[in-house]
Amino acid sequence: MFTLLSTGMEGAQEPRICLICSSPISQLHLGIDSCRACAVFYKRIISTNRKPAKCKGGEGTCLDKDESTSCRKCRYERFSRVLKKAFVTEKERDGIQNPEAIQVVCDPIELRKTTFIDHNTFLYERTCRSSTPTLDKIRWSYSLMCLTRKTAELGTRPKPSDLKQGDFDGSNINFTPGTYSMVVPNGRIFVGALCDFANVTFPEFAELTAVNKGLCIQNCYQQVRLMESTYRSEHYFPDGLGTYFASYTTIVNDESMVSFLNDCPFETNKQEVIEALKANAERTKTMHRELFHRLKPDDVEFCALMGLAFWNNVVAAVNEDLSSVAETIRGAILSEMHDVYKVRGRTDYASRLGELFCLLESVEEDVTLTEHDLEVFKLLNLFNEAFPVPSPGS
Repeated sequence: MFTLLSTGMEGAQEPRICLICSSPISQLHLGIDSCRACAVFYKRIISTNRKPAKCKGGEGTCLDKDESTSCRKCRYERFSRVLKKAFVTEKERDGIQNPEAIQVVCDPIELRKTTFIDHNTFLYERTCRSSTPTLDKIRWSYSLMCLTRKTAELGTRPKPSDLKQGDFDGSNINFTPGTYSMVVPNGRIFVGALCDFANVTFPEFAELTAVNKGLCIQNCYQQVRLMESTYRSEHYFPDGLGTYFASYTTIVNDESMVSFLNDCPFETNKQEVIEALKANAERTKTMHRELFHRLKPDDVEFCALMGLAFWNNVVAAVNEDLSSVAETIRGAILSEMHDVYKVRGRTDYASRLGELFCLLESVEEDVTLTEHDLEVFKLLNLFNEAFPVPSPGS
């Protein structure tokens, strides 16, 4: 199986070099052996959708002559080749030796379908035995998590009289502007639902110690939250890139942020906080909301993104136990995505997976900055009681 991520621990694996420029590396980027500089270069091209058209040397061999070349076309093409080679999974290599080893159990028509996943998916979709069991479980469990959040968040609405039948049965939820008093408990609801999601979806998670479960949730919560919020924002507000889900049933945008702190019970500099929240939202829009809008991951790709966001590099770097589980599950997810693309007849699957990894890295970078913002908000007397991630082992 190809290596998907680094444990981030000294001595955990042999020294590596970037497969593009041969620089020494201590960790992987975009799922392959690449240095940060090459990964940032590739991600920038993917984000702008402007592939280099001309080789600096004119022969397409600049990297062979000088590994530190500035030729953008040669660097981009080598990165693309490395991605494609990396995503030839163990399953595919076995299939080359034994052509009967690769079998798609699920109806190919089903794998070509793309439907939005929400709380109704759990109620009205039937599960089927397929060649993508991990992605199927993520889909089913995510829809159950949506159902849990939808129902639980009804109790946090400040004006129950405003609730309609569609809010209760989920047929037509009225997304209301989020406020401090709603977002805080809704965050706790999400964490509880995320723990249940992990126990149901990943048998390996259910077998972890209480300490490792806490560490896992602590280090994946923000990435999962941002990924699924962006997914739903893209569905409901495809033309409103400045509108985000603050929770499952509440939204925020520039207009609603003005009243976000109206029901906050703590004394704080509201104007300063509002400006900081707007800056955070604008950064999120620039860093990955626009990229998500351009790439438009379908429901199957979103399931893969959810799984990879849960078992992210930060989780894998915590300790050897979590690293081993993360590598196993990430390998299963990418192997199944390879099967999906194969059934769909998509020949550019490697570059597509590269795009999805760019999206994941953008989310990870945004989360790092958001966590810094949270510390600033706490100094302003906000969210001290709200950060909902349970302490390891608690």
